[in-house]
Amino acid sequence: MERISEKALRERMAKGILDLIVLRLLKAKPRWGYEINLAIRDEYKVYLSAGTLYPLLHSLEGNGYIEGSWESEGGRDRRIYKITQRGEELLAAGERASEDIFRRFQSKGQ
Repeated sequence: MERISEKALRERMAKGILDLIVLRLLKAKPRWGYEINLAIRDEYKVYLSAGTLYPLLHSLEGNGYIEGSWESEGGRDRRIYKITQRGEELLAAGERASEDIFRRFQSKGQ
């Protein structure tokens, strides 16, 4: 049996709820893509490629969970994302579901 590292498990779990992680970060404050990526790396120790993050941002925006707008900072244009009311509702539902799942997970086998 192949041994799975804690790092690999962390990445698998984080990627499974990546939409909720992004929404949680955006609830705290609006951010641009690279800033979101850095926060995920720093807080969750998960490294995402642009090919993972940006399609997710586009999907969240297309479904109305986040809104993006172009802003210029220091002569550089950036798309700043913020959570919408619909996104806050999804985040709240996701938090309730994850709490229930982990509560059940932790109580099994005891």
